[in-house]
Amino acid sequence: MFGYLTPWVKRLIVANVLVFLVQEFALPGLAYTFDFWPAQALQRPWTYVTYMFLHAGWWHLAFNMLTLYFFGPKVEAQLEGRRFITLYFVSGITGAVLYSFT
Repeated sequence: MFGYLTPWVKRLIVANVLVFLVQEFALPGLAYTFDFWPAQALQRPWTYVTYMFLHAGWWHLAFNMLTLYFFGPKVEAQLEGRRFITLYFVSGITGAVLYSFT
């Protein structure tokens, strides 16, 4: 199952699943501390990054990880590792910044 995955895609899927399991079962307050809220972004700047690893439920996690599973390896193969992970984080941070204007 994981043989098809490129290194960064595999790491991102594992990280997202682990954070979700911790969020759901070990530390239910985790989402509140690490979720992105535009009104609090200046007081909690880490949330520009940490929100990318939080999910609103099993279906949200499943859909996002399936998307990463199917499309991520092709993108990572084209960009190579460092550029792929940079794209991942720049896209997530840009999404948070743009969300701040809604």
